[in-house]
Amino acid sequence: MNEKTEDAFKTISEVSGELNIPQHVLRFWEKKFKHIKPMTRGGGRRLYRPEDVELLKAIHNLLYTEMYTISGVQKIFKDKGKNFILDSGGTRENKNTVDQTNQGKSEIHNHTADLFSSQNPERLGSEFKIFLNDSISELESLKEILQRSYH
Repeated sequence: MNEKTEDAFKTISEVSGELNIPQHVLRFWEKKFKHIKPMTRGGGRRLYRPEDVELLKAIHNLLYTEMYTISGVQKIFKDKGKNFILDSGGTRENKNTVDQTNQGKSEIHNHTADLFSSQNPERLGSEFKIFLNDSISELESLKEILQRSYH
């Protein structure tokens, strides 16, 4: 089988194989991260641009290696932006130095840990409720995806 060039568009099956995750997880991420916007062709077929794949690799790294929650990654998107995630996700091939990469990674905070180390009890209470509501929403979405995959 011929290998695609780095700048070629990839199908959802190619990306899921590259990241070693099921296709439904990629579709779920599209719902959770507005920055993931693959092109769609006839019949809803997804085609991921190289920059989409790079972003997915960075998100994958944060979720599976750095052990962030989806809410934590969403907060990083909101607070720091897409470019920060790309720069700190360990997927850019044009990194200047290892030191700069490690410095970028150290700037990412584990927002879930920050939530529980809050000094203000009132803030902790409201943030904890938000955290729980986000977690419940995330679990309900996962339940829906699992139910659809078994029917």
